Amino acid sequence: MTRLALPLSLVLLAAVPARAQMSFQGLNLTDDSHPAKKKKKKHTHRGHRRPEDEGPAAPPPEVAPPPATTPPAGLGLDLSAHPPTVRRSLASPPAPLVLPGLAVGKGGATRVQLDGIAKQYKSGDYREAAVGAWDALQKAGDPVQSAEAEYLLAKSLYKLKMYHSALHHFSRVLARGERGKFFRPSLEWLFFISRKTVDESIVLDDVARWANVEFPVRYQSEFRYLLARYYLERAEALFQAGQLPEGRAALHEARRLVEMVPATTPYFVKARFLAGTAAYQDAEIGLLPGQPAAPAALAPALEAFKEVIRYTNPRWSGATHDWKTRDLAFMDLARIHYEARQNRNAVYYYSKVTRGGEDWLEALYEEAWAYYRMGDDERALGNMITLHSPFFQGEYFPESLTVKAIIYYENCRYEEAGLAIDEFDHIYGPVQQELERITGRDQPPESFYDLLDDIQRKQKKNGSNALLDRILKLALSDQDLRRRNSAIQEIEAENDRVSAAPEAFRYSDLAKSLLEGLKQERQAAITQAGLIARAKLEQERDELKDLLGKALRIKFETQEKEKELLEQKIAGRAARPEELHGYRYSVATGGDEEYWPFDGEYWRDELGTYQYTLTKGCRQRRLGGER
Repeated sequence: MTRLALPLSLVLLAAVPARAQMSFQGLNLTDDSHPAKKKKKKHTHRGHRRPEDEGPAAPPPEVAPPPATTPPAGLGLDLSAHPPTVRRSLASPPAPLVLPGLAVGKGGATRVQLDGIAKQYKSGDYREAAVGAWDALQKAGDPVQSAEAEYLLAKSLYKLKMYHSALHHFSRVLARGERGKFFRPSLEWLFFISRKTVDESIVLDDVARWANVEFPVRYQSEFRYLLARYYLERAEALFQAGQLPEGRAALHEARRLVEMVPATTPYFVKARFLAGTAAYQDAEIGLLPGQPAAPAALAPALEAFKEVIRYTNPRWSGATHDWKTRDLAFMDLARIHYEARQNRNAVYYYSKVTRGGEDWLEALYEEAWAYYRMGDDERALGNMITLHSPFFQGEYFPESLTVKAIIYYENCRYEEAGLAIDEFDHIYGPVQQELERITGRDQPPESFYDLLDDIQRKQKKNGSNALLDRILKLALSDQDLRRRNSAIQEIEAENDRVSAAPEAFRYSDLAKSLLEGLKQERQAAITQAGLIARAKLEQERDELKDLLGKALRIKFETQEKEKELLEQKIAGRAARPEELHGYRYSVATGGDEEYWPFDGEYWRDELGTYQYTLTKGCRQRRLGGER
């Protein structure tokens, strides 16, 4: 296929999009699709009362796996699970004999007082129970009664939807020792909290700390899944710190744990996604930037993501309705095939991402690169029409305009190429200047989060502007930052819940303690979010600066070509090959489509279906060819 020669910098720009982010970032594992649970009767477990008689029920019932014939077929790879580690059971000591009404310890908390708090809790008077438990906790001198008071306090706070405060006190109960009466039930409450908070990773440290404890069978799958998340996040942090051996060990532990989650549990789909992510990271260890992994090394990742697709297939009656994880699996399958230059397979998987979903626009953008590689400029430009529509003006896809300019340049459509670059300069030039200003000052990490928080508050009051909106979109494109931002907002909402409580609770010593604890937790979360925000904004500042330089080069080359063609016409020379000529095109469509000329008016139901018709150009076109 003859084509116009591009300067080396332009060829490099067009060859590879931003590297597919197959890291743990972007994984939203909040269990918002969890089926409703049935309340179970009370029963005992090794001498302890189950905590939930009072809290959320156990995980949903097991489901049968899908038929083996469910497409797409796997690769036949045997990913047999490693044998589980031997875990030790806890022999709990018998509860001490306490006579009703007898004061124990250094004089404060009595059995009668604790029984009264338990009655308040069971009757639903959670605020009164919490205040009473706090008072008993301050007075109790006996360790057993102190642990009981703190356990009652933690449960009451959970019922008041103060999950961060409840976690703090459950952690304190756990820290009292493994042989305590309330140790095991407090561990179970960690699972309940992880299902309620926007960032379930807040319980990962506690889960990892007690990894050697034998959990009840009904929680083992959830425990292994959460522990695998912990090791996967730890592996990524170790890799970033350059500690490859330690990171690889953590990664292998994550892979071992997810293989122990059976297919009959509701955590299987999320565990298989973790398995795919871990297998991909394992295949990437030691590779140079841009160097693709060997197909054999990627086989486990491919098979794990395909399992996610099979077990979430809506045509199967037993499917897990986790559409978010399903879309993420499609995205990662597409990216793996794109990196292997299997562009048609990549397009197939990108097209499966839920239309209008959270990852849909990203899929359209990355799919445009695959179309461009295939020589299908019309579909690549069609995706750009959707991305640049008025519905998505606040979205952040700066490179899409440079791709658009390159396609026009290669077809000798120099005027359109120049207009695309002008649009890029108009939109993203001010963004780059603002990023230079923000990141050029020496300021603490908290200032970067405060900036984003201020933008969010202005948005809620309709007082933001396009420039600040783009900076916010840019920062929150980092999934880890988005997750921490949601957690901070959740902490603030809990703080407001304490402040809005009735006076008896609001002005209690307990409320003062809760507010102080939430303040410290919020400050720590803001510091972490600020560090992530600063790194993200500095990275995007540098990348945008580089992209602006490449755009300037495209504009220069475009103007040079326009000048050459104009000089040829003035001199009366014969037309050169790159002079425009008509393209052959067809308006034929498939059975489920209809050809409709675009007149500048956008309709929501047409988004994602556009196909730009190149009626003229200079390139010999052969659809299906590879760039």
